[in-house]
Amino acid sequence: MTAPVTILIPNFNGEGILGECIVSALRQSVPPAEVLVVDDASTDHSPQLAVELGARVLTLPANQGFAHAVNSGVLESSTEWVAVVNSDVALACDWLALLLDAANANQASYACGPITRHDRPDILDGGYDLLSRAACPWRAGSGFPLAELRSPGDFWLPSFTALLIRRDAFLKTGSLDETFGSYLEDVDFALRLLATAQRGVFVPTALASHRGSATFGAWSPRATRLQSRNQLLIVARHYPHGWFRRFGRAVLAGQLLWGLLALRKGVLGAWLAGKFDAARLWRRVRHKSPPLDPDWLASRLVACERGIVEWQGWPARDSYWRWYFRLAGS
Repeated sequence: MTAPVTILIPNFNGEGILGECIVSALRQSVPPAEVLVVDDASTDHSPQLAVELGARVLTLPANQGFAHAVNSGVLESSTEWVAVVNSDVALACDWLALLLDAANANQASYACGPITRHDRPDILDGGYDLLSRAACPWRAGSGFPLAELRSPGDFWLPSFTALLIRRDAFLKTGSLDETFGSYLEDVDFALRLLATAQRGVFVPTALASHRGSATFGAWSPRATRLQSRNQLLIVARHYPHGWFRRFGRAVLAGQLLWGLLALRKGVLGAWLAGKFDAARLWRRVRHKSPPLDPDWLASRLVACERGIVEWQGWPARDSYWRWYFRLAGS
């Protein structure tokens, strides 16, 4: 018996990684109704590979980024649930069954679990996000042993690396904002999702593994530019009027520290280009939806930063967060 789930896999030139993802989706202990690969105008043989392995392929005419691919796939699907899975992810065989059971038992609109590194299954890649006041998210647990996995606490943002969500909840939230393209589009969506008070569940036993940055590459100029831009678009869309008085010190500290990381990686130009891109888009994004309630947002960001400290310890293990908390203040 199949589950009322479409496993949706956005793909762009993923010939070397897509096969493992599709096979893991098809071998679920509770099979999905469909595995749908949304191909974002690939130029390699990955669409043909997907068909050969048994997936259905929705071919997009032009590459418009991860957000557009996911939105197109959700609209194409007709099942009660959609599982969005990155093409560089491999799912444990009971991943879908565990998430479905937990979501139904808790009357939740979405569910996800821990994600490990593909080459080190004992090390966490993440599983959910914690967002700082600087609009810089941290993939919770990244680099920590799986054995040290922590509860998400009272506020966390689900990641679209591997996420099960009710189709109607996705559409009610307003889909992914295609202005973001790729990177932090899930953070933007999660803030809007959680502002509607929809319930989610984190399932520690529902495992997946992730290669990470398989499409653009970690700290590539393109990835850096998109992340640099989209951090400020989070501020533009969600931070309240007069936000600089309340969050300005933290935003400046976090953004400048991130720029220093870009300098060390040799991609400072891409970081600067991302900031200019954000300035050009600021007005358009600022008026897309009403900003979040200032007190609600502040309390949630403080809860996220508390979660980062609980993971990192004090002083923080990671130098970025160590300096961030010194400079940003309370």
